[in-house]
Amino acid sequence: MSAKRFTQEAADRRVLADAMKYAQALEDGYEFLTEVDVPAGTLVPGRLFQISRPDIDGNHVRELGWYRFDSAIRHPQSKWGKSYGYWGTVGEFTIVAVGPYNKSGTPKGHCRRIDLCVGEGSSGRVEVRIWKVAKARATANSKGVKIVKPAESNRAEKYADLEEWAAEHKCEQFTTAQLAEKSGFSTQTILKYLKTSQHFTKIKQGLYECSVKGL
Repeated sequence: MSAKRFTQEAADRRVLADAMKYAQALEDGYEFLTEVDVPAGTLVPGRLFQISRPDIDGNHVRELGWYRFDSAIRHPQSKWGKSYGYWGTVGEFTIVAVGPYNKSGTPKGHCRRIDLCVGEGSSGRVEVRIWKVAKARATANSKGVKIVKPAESNRAEKYADLEEWAAEHKCEQFTTAQLAEKSGFSTQTILKYLKTSQHFTKIKQGLYECSVKGL
């Protein structure tokens, strides 16, 4: 028996079929998203997050390991709460992720692509809750996978938050006192940070501009 060969015509038909399914999904009210706001924070491509799942008694238990957010599908509101029998009901979002990873970003042995049922309307065994969202900046791990690593300490999280805020306020100017208040650090600590930071440029004594060098 000869091996099957995929012709260009067959490939074109597959592309057309996928495009028609996508168009129909949009018409039905599905949304395909690359950014999702959840109570624990904002999920963007590459950002790591932790989850909890229901145990045998239905109580949510935090799961060890981190998942990397890739994208999300927002279901039409009419689908929220749709029953899947034993598995429970579907929620607002299907989160497409890869994981679990350990805290350094190295994939665990059972790391894989996974779809997670999240948000209003979800219940039962399929329900997943976002327990924590990493706050640190994007980086590539040893495998070259771009992720957003979780901050290692409260201080690191504060710096990460400040630098993310600086990117949102590029070319705006702030005083040392304003930056200290925003970051939650003392004036002395923030001055030491500003001496080497790539996210702020000194305009004059006590005044800095959000420059985010390299962006």
